[in-house]
Amino acid sequence: MTGFETFMLDAANRPAAAAARAVSDASGVPFSPLVVVGPPGSGKTELLQAIAARVRESHPGAAVELLTVDALAERFRSALLVARGDSFRGELSGADLVLLDDFERLTRHPDCQGFVSDLLDARRAAGKEVVLALSVAPERLTGLDARLVRRLAEGTVVPLSLPGPEARLAILRRRLADTPDALPDAVVRAVADAMFPSMRDYTGALARLTAFQEASAVPLSASDALMLIGAPGARLIPVTPPSALDTDEFGSFLSEVEASLSEQVDRWRRRVGEAVLKWGGEGLATRRLEALLSEDSPGDPEPVLAGYEVDALAIQALAREAAELAPDLAGAQVFRDPDQLIAARAMVAQARHRSAPLSAPLPQYRWEEIAEGPTTRLPMLAARDIIEEPGRRYSPLIIVGHSGTGKTHLLHGLGNALLERGVAPAACLGAHAFAAEVMAIPDGDGLAAWRLRYRWVGALLIDDIHLLAESSRAQEELQLLVGELLEGGRQMVFTSALPLEELPGIDHRLLDRLQGGLVVELPAPDREVRLAVVKRLLAGTGAAQDAALADYLASRPADSVRAVQGLAQRVLSEAAAQGVAPSPSLAREVLEAIDLGPARAARKSGAARASGILSPGIGLVRSREKMITAWPGIADRLIGELR
Repeated sequence: MTGFETFMLDAANRPAAAAARAVSDASGVPFSPLVVVGPPGSGKTELLQAIAARVRESHPGAAVELLTVDALAERFRSALLVARGDSFRGELSGADLVLLDDFERLTRHPDCQGFVSDLLDARRAAGKEVVLALSVAPERLTGLDARLVRRLAEGTVVPLSLPGPEARLAILRRRLADTPDALPDAVVRAVADAMFPSMRDYTGALARLTAFQEASAVPLSASDALMLIGAPGARLIPVTPPSALDTDEFGSFLSEVEASLSEQVDRWRRRVGEAVLKWGGEGLATRRLEALLSEDSPGDPEPVLAGYEVDALAIQALAREAAELAPDLAGAQVFRDPDQLIAARAMVAQARHRSAPLSAPLPQYRWEEIAEGPTTRLPMLAARDIIEEPGRRYSPLIIVGHSGTGKTHLLHGLGNALLERGVAPAACLGAHAFAAEVMAIPDGDGLAAWRLRYRWVGALLIDDIHLLAESSRAQEELQLLVGELLEGGRQMVFTSALPLEELPGIDHRLLDRLQGGLVVELPAPDREVRLAVVKRLLAGTGAAQDAALADYLASRPADSVRAVQGLAQRVLSEAAAQGVAPSPSLAREVLEAIDLGPARAARKSGAARASGILSPGIGLVRSREKMITAWPGIADRLIGELR
């Protein structure tokens, strides 16, 4: 019986089996992708394996990729480490069929979500299928980016439930196909008839019984098997034991398993079998221990058992540490195999470097407080797209603007919005600080650790990159880092006071990387932006509700946000000095005096308006006959003549 036929035994699972068969037969039905949804242990993995087996049987040369999401994430990161990201992407995009199990675990790997979205898009465009297995409905998944959610919603969803007894029996028999005599068929049927919550419980029980039967000379009966696996409702049914054994002896064997085993099998087999069951039950690979069971006489197994236990405890400790330092590493295959202890230690060392503190966006710069006007709509629109789909559309984004136009506020505000979106960690720092970090690190291990810190950021934001012209080494490191982050689909945002084509002393390789992104200009603030800035500055003062004052200050010419802030602060400071509330008249008095300069201030103080020609004599008294008067206006002239 094939894998599909076992699922066809249940009416509820026939749609899933039919869809799976259509995919494996390349029927041309566009599922794009096929999404199999079922509770844990319902047989989703079995169904994916059946699809892969059928494709390989009908097309021996077909390239079939059957991966868990954790394994996919591990391969993706390994490819990035050796600069093979594009190659790995090409392998999966070009495969005849891709099947991804435990797809809901992708929420633990945010750095891989962009890669998976691109993979689904590429295969859909090429007319190639992808099959995804989830334990929850797609609409209930949280933590996926918007593009992935849309792709799942566009796919074909088929439900899968726990197989019935007949289907379970067929699955268990297929598990024993290579060793048909490992267990009596009555035992297999009894296991299939038991009531467990998932197929993993059935296959796990079958594995335990197989290991027990291998270590025991007495054939198991159905009732004995149910007792050993602790099946719900199982009870011991009296049976007629073999003639070689007394009835009481057989009953004693069932009730006191350890005492009976010591009389029937070698002690080392019992010890190894117990270790396999213990560590296998904790999710660890036990190949090293299973190899002992395949030997006729391994000698003293205790050193092997003790060494395995040490390695198993060590790798479990590393798994816990990795999960705390970098949650996306939780569940990685390397932490389930004590034989990969060296690789696990290396991965945890990387996680330690990744968890080192980075310069985060300044919290006082909030995205919600950024003022928007007609001239800033393009950069604001690009920033909103970035927040919606980080790393997918505009990376890198380069914001160009003169000093004081609000680039730093926009950069840090965008960084804080990305953090709230779940993009972490977000490194946000100035170009001088970035260059200083690079120059302070010697070559060798220190530089490698520094690179590793930034390689795994969720977003990189650097202010004033035009200042990197003074450091060729910082430019080289940034160029390498930009390439790494582009491979990983991470978001980058840079600001510059100069257009890219005018940047002095910038390496052409870095310039090429930057020009591959989106460049937007942040111009001088228009009136809407100035008004928003003024209102924010007046908030909390006695003039918070003075619309006329806000309108007057916003109408003043200013080529930067800092200039707008300066105008408002002058008025507020003067009001505080005079002990009065800020008002439009006070603002005009303060700001227009500044506009007219010292000459106006001199006239207000009563100084004479004269050419400065002095008559000779003691004291150099001004001669009215030689004075030349300049009247700035008719009103001033009339006042002068009346004097």
